[in-house]
Amino acid sequence: TYVILVLANSAFIAPLAIWFLQGYFRSIPVQLDEAALIDGTGRLGALYRVVLPAAKPGLVTVSLLAFIGAWNEVLLALVLTSSEGMRTAPVALHFFMTDYGVQWGPLTAAAVLTTLPVLILFLLLQRHFVRGLTAGATTGL
Repeated sequence: TYVILVLANSAFIAPLAIWFLQGYFRSIPVQLDEAALIDGTGRLGALYRVVLPAAKPGLVTVSLLAFIGAWNEVLLALVLTSSEGMRTAPVALHFFMTDYGVQWGPLTAAAVLTTLPVLILFLLLQRHFVRGLTAGATTGL
């Protein structure tokens, strides 16, 4: 079931990630790739040594957005997980709300713990994230 959950999340996130990255890769000048080829680097070497480092902010931004989207996917994870041990953290938050009321203390503590991985990841990658969001803002004008 873990594999199905990952594949289902990927099926929703992959088209959006490809769409974002397409615009970002188009903003990278072709001259960088051509210069690497003239210097004797093959196509694969130019990709790894020139294009991917230039695309690092865009890749980080899309990866972070995809992670946040997958992390916050509650409905799909709720439907596809059957046992208690397979629940994702956001799905587990749902079970603090019972027929007898909401357990506010444990729900609040669990919500803070659930947001920590996303917050830590964002703080670590913030510089690349902001650069990736603003890089394609003026292309095409």
